[in-house]
Amino acid sequence: MDRDEKISLTRRLIAHVDNNTTDYAEELLRVPFSVFDDPDLAVKERDVVRRFPHIVAHVDELAKAGDFLTTELIGTPLLVVRQNDGSVKAFANVCRHRGSRVEFAETGCKRVFACPYHNWSYGKDGSLRGMPHAEGFDGMDRAEYGLVEFPCEVRHGLVWVVPTAGAELNIAAILGDKHDAEVTDTGMGESFQVRKETWRLDMNWKIAVDGVQDSYHLCQLHTKTVCNYLEGNITAFDPVGRSWRLVVARKSITEVRDADPDSFDVRDYSLANYTIYPGTMLVTEPNHFEIWTIVPDAQDPNVSYCTIRLLSPGKPQTPREERILQKNWDLLMETLHAEDWFVTKTITANAAHGQVDELIYGRNELPGQVFHKMVADDVAALDTERPAAPVTAR
Repeated sequence: MDRDEKISLTRRLIAHVDNNTTDYAEELLRVPFSVFDDPDLAVKERDVVRRFPHIVAHVDELAKAGDFLTTELIGTPLLVVRQNDGSVKAFANVCRHRGSRVEFAETGCKRVFACPYHNWSYGKDGSLRGMPHAEGFDGMDRAEYGLVEFPCEVRHGLVWVVPTAGAELNIAAILGDKHDAEVTDTGMGESFQVRKETWRLDMNWKIAVDGVQDSYHLCQLHTKTVCNYLEGNITAFDPVGRSWRLVVARKSITEVRDADPDSFDVRDYSLANYTIYPGTMLVTEPNHFEIWTIVPDAQDPNVSYCTIRLLSPGKPQTPREERILQKNWDLLMETLHAEDWFVTKTITANAAHGQVDELIYGRNELPGQVFHKMVADDVAALDTERPAAPVTAR
């Protein structure tokens, strides 16, 4: 992190601790409760979400040429393959002949992918390589019938995909120069994936995203867990276009109030969440990273999926390092399952039957306000097919 930025960020956080304040929105935001279970709105939101990047893998999962994985992203079946030149490509896992799935294995390593229905085969680069009884397809240009390719980029050791053919993808530009440089400086690009897990959540995807953006609840709900380490309702919020950096102060941050700026790393005294809209979070902690991907279900507005990756700056070398990472994971799981998701899953039922018309996002819930405004603006923009303007905040 740039030295001036480190000094400025540290001073902002300590001032908030001293004054029991946070970065505020201009005013309250009222959100219709129906946004969490409206099936017609959910259809439009899925259209929006499919136009933005999502993480589908860590580079450790695709170590060598031909390594592949299959997954589904908001209903779109994906085949993600490491290429001979080290790049990664993502394709629709759909045969161009009669539309069946091409690859059924979850992971593996192959030179050629063959659809089991009629044995049309495709190379690692998605090109159509062969088909039995080719004479039956005279006049068909094979070059036009490779697997449909989606925008795919490897950045910060993560594989990003936009599940819309022809969309633009530039993670550095989305993060912005300053924040992209900060993530690079953490060493995330050289990280080791310790574990990955995906959950089907009985809640709307926006409820799940809200929870990761909300510091207001840290010392209200999490009194016996993360409140021991983090300050509640004390954050520095910095938006850049369609991404933002949310930094939460640790309890220990006042220890460096008068310290030489060159003698400490502010990351050791805070938790930084770099959010890439709509549902991707790169969370940097002093000794590990958490990578969150939250997406809506392809059909049910009351279902979403959350994938969390735990990354270490390097492969653990000692039993002590492994125990520390396991302890961090266990704390996260306790916080999520016994506290966060235990409470927030009730919002779905309440949206349908609670007889409450609207919810209030306070001035201190600035990230949630920005998120909900962006989603609402993008849904509204679908009618005119023009991008909505980024939400700004002070």
